[in-house]
Amino acid sequence: MRDIWKAAVDECQSGRDFVLATILTVEGSSPRHVGTKFLIRKDGAIVGTIGGGQLEASVQEFAVRALSEGKSHRASFAFTGQDAQSSQMICGGQVQVLVEYVQASDPAAQEVFSRLLDMMTSRRNGYLFTNVDMAVGGERSGTVKHLVLDDGDNRTGGFDRYEDAVKILPPARLLKPAQILDVPGFEYPVFLECIRPHGTVYVFGAGHVGVCVAHLASYVDFRVVVIDDRAEFANQERVPEADKVIGVDSFDEFFATDELDDDSYVVIVTRGHAHDRAVLGRTLRTTAGYVGMIGSRRKTSLIYQALLAEGFSQTDLERVHSPIGISIGGETPQEIGVSIVSEMIQVRSRKDKILRRHNA
Repeated sequence: MRDIWKAAVDECQSGRDFVLATILTVEGSSPRHVGTKFLIRKDGAIVGTIGGGQLEASVQEFAVRALSEGKSHRASFAFTGQDAQSSQMICGGQVQVLVEYVQASDPAAQEVFSRLLDMMTSRRNGYLFTNVDMAVGGERSGTVKHLVLDDGDNRTGGFDRYEDAVKILPPARLLKPAQILDVPGFEYPVFLECIRPHGTVYVFGAGHVGVCVAHLASYVDFRVVVIDDRAEFANQERVPEADKVIGVDSFDEFFATDELDDDSYVVIVTRGHAHDRAVLGRTLRTTAGYVGMIGSRRKTSLIYQALLAEGFSQTDLERVHSPIGISIGGETPQEIGVSIVSEMIQVRSRKDKILRRHNA
């Protein structure tokens, strides 16, 4: 999502109008979930995807129309039965998409997209309200306006009577990551999206594998923190993609000042078994949502035996992904990094799906 907000800011600064397409609702099956976006530039280039195939092609056609007319559209696309087969929409279902025409010179749009990019870059939580002031499939030129609230309740943008939408935010905090809000007195709904970081990866060890994990994890929108006890390794130049690099005298020093939670992903790839064991022991005393340790099965077994002797339970050890990563037969640091980050994506996606199913 950060790439999309960056592209929006870039287009505004360059004075080029563009279209932002957002999935508002899904009925049946769809390749992407509610809230998924992609940006279409004037030259036809896109940033992001809403699943590819016929759906994305159809939305792009609407985008061309929106750019030529200078109008936004709220469109519905149905792909069921023979239609789905003939259009290669294997998933089927019905999708409602907001095709939003954005005028680059609009100061309100510039302010909103810059704020969203800043929040994503600084890993701030918040909410994006979109006032979808148009009917589905209507020819009326609807107005699309946004309101951003950060986790400090600071406001950017807004629309008429936005306070009424904000009033129903507290009970919505536990609902879906993106959803339609029916606001009393509004003719059309307001679309609410939760802006939140996609988990923080703590990489213990800035060796070859650790650097690859940091690079790939950042690429797929994890926040990345790298910790190492060697000054020559614990520096931003070595791991430029990391959000933060921490040098410590010992890894215990990190746990004395930082707390891990269920949105933390711990990757243990230090320079030795003793360090791995120490980090794993401290991590298992936290609520970290993902714990992975590199090493052979024999190494893992020896460390487990030592931890059991220290009082850890078998249930504690069952939290650990070790050998770490999805088995893809990789050998190089880059291939091992791919397997580790793939496993973290798998865990993150499972958590997101459980949340969406729970709140459906």
